[in-house]
Amino acid sequence: MANTIQLKRRVSGVAGAPAALKSGELAHNEVDNTVYVGKGDDGAGNATSIVPVAGSGGFLALVGTQTIAGAKTFSTVPKSSQDASRGTDLIRKSQVDSLLAAKAPLASPGFSGAPTAPTPVAGTNSTQIATTAFVNEAIAGFGAGDMAKSTYDTDNDGKVDAAEVADAAPWAGITGKPTSFTPSSHSHSIAQVTGLQTVLDAKAPLASPALSGTPTAPTAAAGTNTTQLATTAFVAAAIGALIDAAPGAMDTLNELAAALGDDPNFATTVTNALAGKLAAASNLSDLPNKTTARSNLGLGSMATQNANAVAITGGAINGITLDGGTF
Repeated sequence: MANTIQLKRRVSGVAGAPAALKSGELAHNEVDNTVYVGKGDDGAGNATSIVPVAGSGGFLALVGTQTIAGAKTFSTVPKSSQDASRGTDLIRKSQVDSLLAAKAPLASPGFSGAPTAPTPVAGTNSTQIATTAFVNEAIAGFGAGDMAKSTYDTDNDGKVDAAEVADAAPWAGITGKPTSFTPSSHSHSIAQVTGLQTVLDAKAPLASPALSGTPTAPTAAAGTNTTQLATTAFVAAAIGALIDAAPGAMDTLNELAAALGDDPNFATTVTNALAGKLAAASNLSDLPNKTTARSNLGLGSMATQNANAVAITGGAINGITLDGGTF
C-alpha cells in the first residue's frame, strides 16, 4: 500500500493564496486551481511572501476561458501582410482600423449608394426608418374609406341605420329579462302550497328530534368540550390523540407493561445496570486497568506517546497519510 502526502488545501470558499505559510510550504486552492509556495524566511521559519507556482490561476492556460490582467507585449507580432483570417488568429490594429473605415457611425451616419432597411408594418408610427415601400403603401391608403353616408344612412335622417333599431327594440328582442315578476307582498297557508305539508312531515323538529337511518353532523374540532354533537370521526380522533401514534404493539396499558418486562421497579433496574458502565464524559479515563485494556486492543508503546513527540524505532510504515490540513 502506497503512502499518501497531502498538501495544505482549500476545497471551497475564497480564491487566492493562504494568509500565511511556512518557508517552502506548499498549498493548493481548488477554488482558483492554483498551487502556492511560501517564499523567503523571516528567521522563524515563516515565509515572507507567498507566490503561485502552478495551476491555471498563475499561468496562461492552453485551453478554456481565462482572464489575463495587465499589459502584455509580444516579442513577435503579426506582419503587415498577416491579417487575421480565423477565429484563433491575433488581429492587428491596422486591420481593425481598415475594417472600421468601411462602417457607418451610429450617430448621424451619412449613407451613400442605395441603402436599404426592413419595411415597417403598415400603420407603424415610431422612430423606425421608413422605406419607399412603406411610404407608397401609406399614400395608397388615403381615400374616402368605407364610411360613406349612402351606405350607412340610407334614409338620410342623420342616424346610422343600425342605431335606429335600438330606438324601437321589441320586447322579444330584449335578452336577460325575468320570466315573471314577484309581487311586493303575499301570504298563503300551508294547505295552499302544493306538497308543502308532505315536505314538512319529512323534516325533524328542532326540539327532541328522533332521528333514524344514519344521521350525520359536522365533526367538532379536536379538543371541543361543549354540548355540540360528537361524530364517530371526533371519537376516533380523540382516541388516536390519546394513543399519539404509538405502535400497534404498545398502544394499550398491558402492552406497555409487557414492554417494561412487567417490572414495577423498571427505573431502578435500569439505573443499577448503567452504574457498571463507563462514563462517556470520562473518555476512558475511568478504565479500571488501562494497561490491560491497551494490551487487549493490540496497542503498543506508541499509544502512550504525545502526538508532537512520536518516536518510531525500526519496523516499516506503510499505507499512512500525511495531511497538510486546510486554509
